[in-house]
Amino acid sequence: MGGGYSYTVITGQTGEEMNVRTSFYLDETAWIRLCGAGKDQVFLAIDHGEVSVTIGLRMDVRLTDTDITLIRQLADQSAALLAEVERIHAEQQADRAETAA
Repeated sequence: MGGGYSYTVITGQTGEEMNVRTSFYLDETAWIRLCGAGKDQVFLAIDHGEVSVTIGLRMDVRLTDTDITLIRQLADQSAALLAEVERIHAEQQADRAETAA
């Protein structure tokens, strides 16, 4: 198995709102899927161990351009993450090849 892990931190003080942060450091045990495609309620789900998150549309409202913009930002930032991970992977592969030579 890989070295991934996930955790959630909940903090708060009297008179202040709670702060919830979840971090996913994914490995091969993660499960990422699109649910509800072709229906009115569609969402992205990420599960890793006992930690999970779903990201979706607001329910029971007429969607706006802002809703589209937010999901587009999610897609754009995900694409940027992919590009960075591919860059790091390529650098690591090159380092391994140099070390092996």
